Amino acid sequence: MAQRFPNILYIHSHDTGRYIQPYGYPVPTPRLQQFAEEGIVFRQAFCAAPMCSASRASLLTGQYPHSNGMLGLAHRGFSLNDYSHHLVHTLHNVGYYTVLIGEQHIAKEPDLIGYDRVVKVRNHHADVVVPRTQDILDSLPAEAPFFLSVG
Repeated sequence: MAQRFPNILYIHSHDTGRYIQPYGYPVPTPRLQQFAEEGIVFRQAFCAAPMCSASRASLLTGQYPHSNGMLGLAHRGFSLNDYSHHLVHTLHNVGYYTVLIGEQHIAKEPDLIGYDRVVKVRNHHADVVVPRTQDILDSLPAEAPFFLSVG
């Protein structure tokens, strides 16, 4: 029997910073606190760049900005040199079904990245993205592991 890979739920927020409850600060974020208590919290993590597009691109390609081409912000015209280096392609090649919902900030058009499915939403606010994410989780194909990027 073929090896079954774990499902991956990649949740990211935009410009959150570290001043939230899971990191010991008094800003109340009860859902993030609960999620942190039940999962993993990176306390010694560093970003590859001071801008969101370049930092996300580094995380999702495994390359520094000067190597992947994302030297600025996606909405200002910067892009990856080669979208086939994005994590979704590696995951797709080993059988993952990949889905994006919400913010991505790596491409001018999210369809350029290479997800199997891109879910369009009217904005990236939690009250819109969270219910759609639940719908997606309920409808994902059971036969393949999934990578779901929620932002």
